[in-house]
Amino acid sequence: MKPLLLLLPLLLTSWLRAEDPGMEAIGSLSVKLIFATNDDPEIAGSLARGISEGEVHQLQLIKELQFREYRLLGTDQPNILKGYESWATPLRPSKEILVSFQPTKRTEADKVQMVLEYWQSKRKIFSTNPLLTKGKTLYLLGPEWRKGRLILAVRIEDLKT
Repeated sequence: MKPLLLLLPLLLTSWLRAEDPGMEAIGSLSVKLIFATNDDPEIAGSLARGISEGEVHQLQLIKELQFREYRLLGTDQPNILKGYESWATPLRPSKEILVSFQPTKRTEADKVQMVLEYWQSKRKIFSTNPLLTKGKTLYLLGPEWRKGRLILAVRIEDLKT
């Protein structure tokens, strides 16, 4: 009887989750954390990697994001839940920098309006409500960090119709 009582909460939880339409994944989001600087890029640390020439070109087309050097600090690709806030952790396993996002409105088959928040050291640094288009990257200038700036690159990779 005791094993059955221990399994009951687990079964009930999975059943309730299956019935919640807000838990449905409607797509996936790619979140990249990029370090940009005009100084020595080695200051970003040994785990930072270079980014593609195509992405460097895209960044330099934006006046506020023109730097000499760019390094990728981390990425994450979480699911977008239909009715709940979700989290991306681009600096895994660290939770020093987090991005929360929640869809608010679907305007077209390939577009979603979201509440997007950037968190650092458990403090919300900024919040925005962009209209994201599948396959198009949104670059957000973040705070100063190690003689440079952090840039957040957000892109909808997959979106169910």
